[in-house]
Amino acid sequence: MGDIPPAAQAVLDFWFSLEKPGPRHDEQVRERLGGWHARALAGELDGWARAPRARLALVLLLDQVPRHIFRELPRAYAGDARAQALTARFLERADWEDFTPLERYYAAAPWLHAEDAAMQARIHPVLRALAAGHPALAVSAAVADLYLETIRRFGRFPHRNAILGRESTAEERAFLAGEWAERRRAMYREE
Repeated sequence: MGDIPPAAQAVLDFWFSLEKPGPRHDEQVRERLGGWHARALAGELDGWARAPRARLALVLLLDQVPRHIFRELPRAYAGDARAQALTARFLERADWEDFTPLERYYAAAPWLHAEDAAMQARIHPVLRALAAGHPALAVSAAVADLYLETIRRFGRFPHRNAILGRESTAEERAFLAGEWAERRRAMYREE
């Protein structure tokens, strides 16, 4: 499997020390991982992809970190394609078997975030199985359901439209104000 570079381990240690990463962690993530994100996006850390745990750190830097440091900006999605390719490697190689359920969730998250029906359909049962075996991931199953249904219905995530400069349809606006908002409130209320 290979040794993990100390910097990759530091990324993992920091990320997994956060309790339910959210907006309240944005500044902390920016300070600790912003420079590493820039290096990952520039391809300077591509060697990390060879070892599963280092690859997980790279996935975090390309998928989760930009969503914190560039929240509500198009740059939040700049690393998505590369992160999705890394998730594909996990799925092809099954070299994440010794990961914790939470680590597997984050390794799979780029496909959860994909505006791609095939990726969504493939990762959905993986995320449902993780949630079934790990109560702390219960909300992840509900998110996976909502995301899959949304992509099947619209072919994209309407909540990204304004950020990405896309025009929302009347149906998308109604969905965001109604079903999307209510289901997200219910998910996080139950958490």
